Amino acid sequence: MADKLDICVTMVVVNWNAGEHLVSCVRSLFDQVDIDVDVVVVDNASSDCSLDGLAVFGNRVQVVQTGENLGFGRGVNRGVAVSDAPFVVVLNPDVVLNKDAVQTMVSFLNQRPDVGIVGPRLKDADGHVRASCGFAPRLVDEICRKFLLHLVFPLFKFRRTCPPKNTKVHWVTGACFAARRDAFSTTGGLDEAIFMYYEDVDFGLRLQNEGWQVWYLPDAVGMHVGGESSKQALTRMLVVSEASYGYLIHKHLGHWSAFLLLCLRPIEMVLRSLIWSVVFLLQPNRRVEARARLRAYFLILTGGVAKEAV
Repeated sequence: MADKLDICVTMVVVNWNAGEHLVSCVRSLFDQVDIDVDVVVVDNASSDCSLDGLAVFGNRVQVVQTGENLGFGRGVNRGVAVSDAPFVVVLNPDVVLNKDAVQTMVSFLNQRPDVGIVGPRLKDADGHVRASCGFAPRLVDEICRKFLLHLVFPLFKFRRTCPPKNTKVHWVTGACFAARRDAFSTTGGLDEAIFMYYEDVDFGLRLQNEGWQVWYLPDAVGMHVGGESSKQALTRMLVVSEASYGYLIHKHLGHWSAFLLLCLRPIEMVLRSLIWSVVFLLQPNRRVEARARLRAYFLILTGGVAKEAV
């Protein structure tokens, strides 16, 4: 273990109805070894009692009340703006970090001034490693995804990966990352035109355009339950995700690529609807999820995605 870093790190957690997960997340931040942390919780107008649990930490947590659901990117930017620490760690409220995770990430950033952002290795609740980093999207991969070939060939899963060693990549997941404040300054932070989803891919690509490197660090480890907030409004989140995806493709692959993929969208939605119709019929325990997904695919097919356009 390296010596304690004489650096204060701001931890930004964007919360929306995360329930008991929020307390577990914040507790893991205060349990970090060999580093001083300031914790900022940005609350996007939660209607549950998740903030009540923070009382156990006294005044050690700074809560920023937005008064409305700003989305993930705007929430992150709001949290980063209330501090001036040279390094910032952003994470979802359903992420719990190992005790040396922050020290590992910040030490790497401190030693590599050319690196703007790093991401840890995240496991799910069953201990399986999530593919939490990846490379820039390519049109051929995205065409294959429209035909759901990524369900058969993992190569097409939006070029996601989980390397076994430190690896230079194009983006790391927004579920948890550590960034240099200067990187936020040069890029303007996360793109606030994206309400939720794919803002991490966009951020990584923009960082590289500004000359920063992006790295994945598997020695920094955490657990990510995943999707706890999204599950509460699954239909809307799927529609929002499709809108964010279209925005990302147009921004980074250009107008014609976005138009081609838009033309293929009906094929994808019909295929997804067929699959989840079968799930609805054969798996009664998943009918609530299936019904929400089928409603989302219908909205996307009939133009509902435009109402959520970013």
